[in-house]
Amino acid sequence: MGNLLMRIAGPEDVRALDKRELPTLCADVRQFILDTVLKTGGHLGSNLGIVEATVALHYCFDFLRDRLVFDVSHQVYPHKILTGRGAQLHTIRQTGGISGFCHIDESPYDMFTAGHAGTAISAALGLRCGFDHAPAPKPPSTPEEEGSPWVVSLVGDAGLGAGVAFEGLNHAGDLDKSRYMVVLNDNEWSISKSVGALAKYLSRIRTSPLVHGATKKIEDLIAAIPMIGGKVVGKAHELGNVLRHLAVPGHIFEELGITYVGPIDGHDVVGLVDTLQRLKKLDGVVLLHLLTQKGKGYDAAKNDPERGHAAKPPAKPAKDGSKAKESLTKESHKIEVRTDVNGTHAVPRKSISFTQSFANHLKRCAERDPRVVAITAAMPSGTGLVEFSEKFPTRFYDTGITEQHAVAFCGGLARAGARPVAAIYSTFLQRGYDQVFQEVALQRLPVVFALDRGGLVGQDGPTHNGVFDLAYLRAFPGFVLCSPRDDAEMGQMLDFALRHNGPVGIRYPRANCEEALSDEQREPLELGRGEWLQRGERVALVGYGPMSQEALSAARRIESELGFRPSVVNARFAKPVDGALLAELASSHRLLVTIEDHTIAGGFGSACLEELNERGARAELLRIGVPDQYIEHMNSPAEQHAALGMDAAGIARRVAERLR
Repeated sequence: MGNLLMRIAGPEDVRALDKRELPTLCADVRQFILDTVLKTGGHLGSNLGIVEATVALHYCFDFLRDRLVFDVSHQVYPHKILTGRGAQLHTIRQTGGISGFCHIDESPYDMFTAGHAGTAISAALGLRCGFDHAPAPKPPSTPEEEGSPWVVSLVGDAGLGAGVAFEGLNHAGDLDKSRYMVVLNDNEWSISKSVGALAKYLSRIRTSPLVHGATKKIEDLIAAIPMIGGKVVGKAHELGNVLRHLAVPGHIFEELGITYVGPIDGHDVVGLVDTLQRLKKLDGVVLLHLLTQKGKGYDAAKNDPERGHAAKPPAKPAKDGSKAKESLTKESHKIEVRTDVNGTHAVPRKSISFTQSFANHLKRCAERDPRVVAITAAMPSGTGLVEFSEKFPTRFYDTGITEQHAVAFCGGLARAGARPVAAIYSTFLQRGYDQVFQEVALQRLPVVFALDRGGLVGQDGPTHNGVFDLAYLRAFPGFVLCSPRDDAEMGQMLDFALRHNGPVGIRYPRANCEEALSDEQREPLELGRGEWLQRGERVALVGYGPMSQEALSAARRIESELGFRPSVVNARFAKPVDGALLAELASSHRLLVTIEDHTIAGGFGSACLEELNERGARAELLRIGVPDQYIEHMNSPAEQHAALGMDAAGIARRVAERLR
């Protein structure tokens, strides 16, 4: 480790350096990475190429107040070294060591646990907007820091070619937020050579004659002007930048409403600092284009960027009998069996659509909590958010048809302290699945997903049936899934979700919901606890969400046709399921029936089966739901339910068949 680097315990020490010392610091950081990674293995080429940019960013910004978001984050080694983790670099990617990527549990300077490409622009934009709705993470210490914190995303040229990155740029240009910067690290490579039209566009900029030698020619011309040439030659760089900018074909970023600056030498750390300090005075969204060299400082990686992307550690002899210990953390929810409740259920009054119910309760929540913001992906009318957008225009975001960006944007909003509610059709959330995983679930962020059209939808058919969300969401650790049976429960669940410190999915169908009882007449909502609707014998019908109303109707048929009164339970939660209640039902009933408007494969019934198996409970279980096939369109969801034996008549019939 170089002498100067040994003095760096954190970014504040970087900012305390004289600007003239920064090249020496960069050389120390680059050599330290080389010395370490060639022994331990890890990402090499990308980290060698980003040293100067990382040093310059930490010199110009305080990322405990401002925010830095890395795309992919395999290029994060210089950042780790400068933020107090240099002494641990030899443990990188090893059991018990530090991560090879950003990790939220490792440092307050790591905004997201990352590893997938393309999402940094969206997540960072969410952070920037989130600071409009929540307090800044650290109060300003200088007059220059007054106002919202700066948010910077560092993106590679290959990552910029991801569809979600275009979605983020499109939204950023439309919002035109100040103090938001995209730093484009253009080294012409991802792991392999960058491909696509955007890569060709950046290559044209990179190889433009005006990028190479233009400034020197302009200086010579100006210097030759009699009398005044020598006095203004110092402005040649600025004039060269202007002319070079005008010569760039397309102006793709400017057309999106983004101020484009560059390309500039990404290895001139002093020049980078000067540029960043000037850019901090600009308004609007800024994109700074850096030209860098992957593998800089190490010929093997520089000459073969693909093979030099990552280094492997030297082979070690195997140790007989040695076995790595795997540490697992498991968060469990303690669920207690409740005392008996009145067996009567609500007598419905008037009804509204579930979508309108959600919209009404969201407005109520927003009036109470200024951190609540609503997000939709081009569906403000379909998701019921038009009135919200009119009442709270600064707290409403329509991202367009960009589910990937919308979800990552929500992650940024939540990370900044806002309480985002994303109203997205169940079937369309599939388009943003990877972002649900990385930008929300993995970060354990409090994003509420209002999953409209959850279930069969009638005339729109298999492309719009929302019957897979439980299966694709309940696999994520810490993700809470619930579904209301009526308007009152919708309000309870939204209140719960906005208090909960983690992701929550509230699922509801394209249907009307009953107002039912007031909150005082029903059981309070608690995480992972179901609700008795009717106590009976022999058969227990457990409905998920609105299907619990269908279960009540089926129970009346069973009592009339089979001569006994079955028990009926409103499950409320699909994750975590009420294991204690399920075990109680299994021990006191001959048949347990789960009822859901979702595929049987991986759905609520499967979750109940898994829970009972974990508890060692013996139970005969009948799962009623959508079979393992794509369901074609019909006139209405009710017609689809009837055709599949999921309506009250079908449920009663299937129970009778099982009891024979």
